[in-house]
Amino acid sequence: MFQRIVVPLDGSCLAEWVLPHAINLTKTLDIELVLIRVLQHENGGSDSYPADPVAWDAMRAEAAAYLDAIASRLGALGLHPETVTLEGEPADQIINFCRGDGHTLLAMTSHGIGGISHYMLGSVAHKSILQAHVSFLLVRALTDQCNPLQEAHYNRITVPLDGSSRSECVLPLVEMLGRHNESTVELISLVPSLRHHYQIAKDDPRLGTVTELEAEFRTRIEDYLGRVGDRLKNDGLRVQSNVEVRDSPVTALWETTRRGQSDLVVMAAHGKTCVSHWPLGALPLNAVVYGELPLLVIQDLEPHEIDLTVAEKAAREAWGH
Repeated sequence: MFQRIVVPLDGSCLAEWVLPHAINLTKTLDIELVLIRVLQHENGGSDSYPADPVAWDAMRAEAAAYLDAIASRLGALGLHPETVTLEGEPADQIINFCRGDGHTLLAMTSHGIGGISHYMLGSVAHKSILQAHVSFLLVRALTDQCNPLQEAHYNRITVPLDGSSRSECVLPLVEMLGRHNESTVELISLVPSLRHHYQIAKDDPRLGTVTELEAEFRTRIEDYLGRVGDRLKNDGLRVQSNVEVRDSPVTALWETTRRGQSDLVVMAAHGKTCVSHWPLGALPLNAVVYGELPLLVIQDLEPHEIDLTVAEKAAREAWGH
């Protein structure tokens, strides 16, 4: 599934909030952990030289020492991460380090050295997650207090499914996480309300037919979740299922995770309505922008299957690539 977890750190406590989750995933999957630090020149260029070479060498040494210190602390927990220092624009370097390798899991926080803001995502996280085209773990960092370096634990894992094989691509990973954490796995299917979609009023003669269709659809989804749940139960997991017929499936997801006190949401990058040239479908994209919980998104497309955005195409033309 994955061969390495890549964790960008920038020296801030905010960025380190991802480490407890990276510890859990590294132990669960038994894969390589890579810590990276990107140094950016004052003028932001990746090919330009720093104004003060001596100061730049000192920054390199400080960055390497910082990563080594984190690696040493992780070593006390039985992990032996690789450390890498890069130079250039942070998001570009993170993307280039990850892109093209479908076996990489990118793990990072929503905010870093730029500090907490009223935006749900910092600029580096926003660019990296949307452009790296790999699976990712996004952890909200909304307090600048340093987080203790210890393994995170997921008592409850929420998994949205829509009946498609794409959405089910997360299940092998969910099984591993569930066993490692002894979690309760909540399978949830989010069904749009037909009454809302077709704007059926209470006195509309079609209301009875639409209500029957909703009930039939709900029964089919419940049967589907039951079959998936039975497979997971056969592997020794505790499983609950929930079908939400709501005006807004996105709102239903976040209300359900709050109500159930979920610790982690795991979903596929696409579902049955997959637009294959986009890196993320509507639900995971909404979760990235507005979600509150740690979010693990599994990219079901190969890197070559995802098209460049119009901005990327324009930039390449401008740069002569």
